[in-house]
Amino acid sequence: MSGLVLKLAAGERVVVNGAVLENGDKPARVRIADSNVRVLRCRDALRPEDVDTPVKQVYFGVQLLITGDLDEARALPAIDAECCKLQDVFELIDPKLVPLLRTMVERGNYYSALCHLRQMMVIEDELLRHASTSSSPVLQAAV
Repeated sequence: MSGLVLKLAAGERVVVNGAVLENGDKPARVRIADSNVRVLRCRDALRPEDVDTPVKQVYFGVQLLITGDLDEARALPAIDAECCKLQDVFELIDPKLVPLLRTMVERGNYYSALCHLRQMMVIEDELLRHASTSSSPVLQAAV
């Protein structure tokens, strides 16, 4: 069985090619056989007010491509430029992270890109947490 298999909880919403679909009263499994379908689980969607880091900005851009709120021809160069900016930070952690992301976006594998970006958000969160805790004693010592 090839394709994307979605396991939906009762009442869960998903965006498929820009249309919001809502599951019924029971859990369900849906197989999406066509590889050209754009899928976004609503529970995975970021709200604009939650976009407060560079990785989340890229995630949100890809999310808007899936929902059809951005034009690919105009948005892809901007998303790629933001990915290039991430390369400097993530290269020391794993030099393959950003190039893999760029390939996914370039090929239109947006669902895979979102999954990849969620992993990068975890790393980014750790980096930001570490930066905020390690800079605090230095600032206090300087004062």
